[in-house]
Amino acid sequence: SLLSSRVVSRAMLRLFLALILFIGGSATTDDKSAAFLHSRESTLPVTRLTLTKPYGQFWTHWNVQGKVASTNNEIRLTPAVRGVSGAIWSKTPLAMKAFGLETDFRLASKDGLHADGAAIWFVDQPSNGTAYGVSSNFRGIGIVLDTFQNLDYGGKSFIGIIASDGTTAHNMHNNGKDVSLGKCNVPGMVKVDKYRKQFAETISVYVEYLGSIIRVFYKYPGGEWAYCDDAEVHIPLNFVLGVSAATGELSSRHELIAVRVFEITEPSFVAAVGPDELRFVKTKIAPESTINNDLATGLFVFGVGLVAIVLLVAAILYWDYYYNDDRLFT
Repeated sequence: SLLSSRVVSRAMLRLFLALILFIGGSATTDDKSAAFLHSRESTLPVTRLTLTKPYGQFWTHWNVQGKVASTNNEIRLTPAVRGVSGAIWSKTPLAMKAFGLETDFRLASKDGLHADGAAIWFVDQPSNGTAYGVSSNFRGIGIVLDTFQNLDYGGKSFIGIIASDGTTAHNMHNNGKDVSLGKCNVPGMVKVDKYRKQFAETISVYVEYLGSIIRVFYKYPGGEWAYCDDAEVHIPLNFVLGVSAATGELSSRHELIAVRVFEITEPSFVAAVGPDELRFVKTKIAPESTINNDLATGLFVFGVGLVAIVLLVAAILYWDYYYNDDRLFT
């Protein structure tokens, strides 16, 4: 009958649109998490770069600068004092073409007003300065946990990926915009702890490097890993690992609870690159062209999909309108 055919056509239309939305959403999620899940299954622990309680290997494999202090329960990068910084640096280079790095932080303030934040570094050499305790003209890659409630980001803190070849400086006043490769808003990294209660870590960060792509994930205690952002970079084999923190006009107590490093051994994920190649430099020289190419590709795919959907909808409506002799819009 005419009524049943119209019902069928509308049901087909709804099913098709729902299928498109489902496939699009699930594909995006799977793409972002597939490599992360795979790397977890294909790793070897790297003892010389791993720090876990009670940190017996700390002084053997790491150098210290600034206000760092350690106990059996945490490595304090900075106390809750204004204008101080601290960092630890691996004594040996990374020497891995692909790896996963998991860090647990405990970030706390006395009154809920906090800054500047902490950072994980893959750089050519240790340094100190204004970029979360490291030189603003660093040469390498940084994963920053900016804890200031930035007005530019809706009053929220963020985790970001930054890169510099040493000629473009990181500027704290514009949140490192000149060297930024990506970021995500992450509220609640810092806990108010007026009387310094002993609580567990406040946030964990997982950095996955697969030869040419760096991906960043984070999670709160007891939660699931959430994707943050990624970027195309290259980390030379002779770069060192560092973790730093700094305070400014506002203060926070920045504590490092654990660092766990895993070498990823799956050959298909490891790029064959030389130890001195600086691909991240190329990425930073022409970031706009990369963004424009990605945007153009995305718009093309979106346009093709939109045209296909419009044609299908038109065909369904045409069939229903003329062959059923029924008016959908009357």
